[in-house]
Amino acid sequence: MTKPIALVSMPTLRDDVPSFQLALLKPTLERAGYTVVPHSLFLEFSRHIGPSLNRALAEVHMSLAGEWIWTRCAFGDVRPSSEYLSRFHHDLVSITEPAQETPEALVRLRDQACPAFIERVVAEHDWSQYAFVGFTVVFQQMIASLALAKALKARWPTLPIVFGGATFEDDIAAEVMARCPWVDVVHCGDADQTVPELARRVSNRLPLDGLPGAMFRGPDGAVRFNGRAPNLEQMDLTPTPDFDEFVALHDALSLGTGASIQLPIETARGCWYGMKNHCTFCGLNRQGMAFRSKSPAQVVDMLKVLARRYGTRHFNAIDNILAPEYAEHLFGVLAEAKTDLQLHYEIRPTVSHEQLKAMRRGGLVSVQPGVESLSTHVLTLMKKFTTGMKNVELLKWTAYYEISNAYNLLYGFPGETADDYVEQARVIPQLLHFQPPYGMVKARPDRGSPMYEAPTEQKMGSLVPTPVYQHLYPPDFDLSRISYYFEDTRTNVPPPEAYEECLSLVDEWTARWKDSHRPTLTSFKTPGSLSIFDARRGKTVATRFDERAAELYEFCADARRTVDVVERFGEDRTWLDATLAEMLERQLLLELDGRYLALALPVNPNH
Repeated sequence: MTKPIALVSMPTLRDDVPSFQLALLKPTLERAGYTVVPHSLFLEFSRHIGPSLNRALAEVHMSLAGEWIWTRCAFGDVRPSSEYLSRFHHDLVSITEPAQETPEALVRLRDQACPAFIERVVAEHDWSQYAFVGFTVVFQQMIASLALAKALKARWPTLPIVFGGATFEDDIAAEVMARCPWVDVVHCGDADQTVPELARRVSNRLPLDGLPGAMFRGPDGAVRFNGRAPNLEQMDLTPTPDFDEFVALHDALSLGTGASIQLPIETARGCWYGMKNHCTFCGLNRQGMAFRSKSPAQVVDMLKVLARRYGTRHFNAIDNILAPEYAEHLFGVLAEAKTDLQLHYEIRPTVSHEQLKAMRRGGLVSVQPGVESLSTHVLTLMKKFTTGMKNVELLKWTAYYEISNAYNLLYGFPGETADDYVEQARVIPQLLHFQPPYGMVKARPDRGSPMYEAPTEQKMGSLVPTPVYQHLYPPDFDLSRISYYFEDTRTNVPPPEAYEECLSLVDEWTARWKDSHRPTLTSFKTPGSLSIFDARRGKTVATRFDERAAELYEFCADARRTVDVVERFGEDRTWLDATLAEMLERQLLLELDGRYLALALPVNPNH
């Protein structure tokens, strides 16, 4: 009789979001007849160190603190902790302060809490009962996974250790195999079609030759690779994810109520936009760019099952981009049924006002839209092929429909100019009543991005791994192969001072939104007039437009080309120019990219 299989998800992850990888692999393997025992060890670690500190560490910062705390368990002393604390002091303070800790607490985790956790996990489970132990690795799970795998191998030398997950592009996998002899197999690529056969062979100690996706050591000790597993083309074949273990453990550890859990779902893979235009900074979908999606009917069925089984209505689609047909066919069905489901999706910033309205009716409450810039020139350099005005429109309508908008602004693209940021510095103060970005950060050449793959073509200069990796891995590791984040000597960018005003304005914007009195700009319509109340800068300023002026402002609710405004209202050009000038001077109307947009949010919820 075949032994059961253990699937492990290690820290450092948030404790309110299940591992989707465990939830999908379990029913995938069970379909093939295996008994699967998932272990959401990241939950146990949260209880071990305290949820507030765990959640702070789970946020991915460039100090990669959620990885660093596991270095001693995995590799011993890599570099002195004092060097790490000094080099990343500002970042580490921002991580630990919300948990009412100091950076020195991370040293105690690395030297005491993390080793104790590994020892406890090894001691409390009989890992020898399993045919093999599989680790799924995403985000900041690599070093913790290597640490536990090393401890298991030391205790049970014949226990097979298998790694897999989105982290493992071929080069990263090869470096792990070369430097970590306690890892027996790394699976690369979609697991859906190949992992059941991998499980059969590993469980029965059979050769892995010829199995797509498997990177392993041959009898001579040399690493062999059969090439990446093929992309799963028919997404409807994937099973409904199984979160039973997570929900039960989350409850047993008293980490929060079930209502606080947002279940991840997967309805598509790849990126239909990236197939045509790969955004220069994006390192996702390196080998899996081809877009594939579930049928809307399958998605609805999955949501029904999950909502009933787990009593939740909050779902986070981990897709890289919304399937175009979902705007109508998925959200239309949900809207028609008048469900109270709440969904998050990544979308293109080019979705229309009407599409957002329809999707909000169907339960879309949160988006990650890839705004990235308010400059059309910079967006063109990124290969976003949208405009600054289109991005501002998205900010407006997500604010109006109360759709949470998770976006960043990026800078530092070769070919941009100081004027690109002068223009954005003009625009930003007018948008304070819209949701601000998480921040404004320098674009990175992440592994797999065009900036990384073709640095000369992208005018990036020489690439080097970001300095934090020197503190994560021993000297014998080839950091250029194991790292995901890189730095460069890019040229043809403005001097640092060109960005200072925008950076300061974004900081002020985000600070204003943390205040109890957020900035507002609202409009009230009465027969024949429109009253606008501007509280973006503290004191409320009221303005009223009557008759033709009110009609003009409403006409610009969606961005309008100058030619369209003139065609509609240009019979009295002197009046039109004067009225536009007043609206622009009061910053109630934005002019950008040859278009006008009314910035006030209507109070009427049915706009």
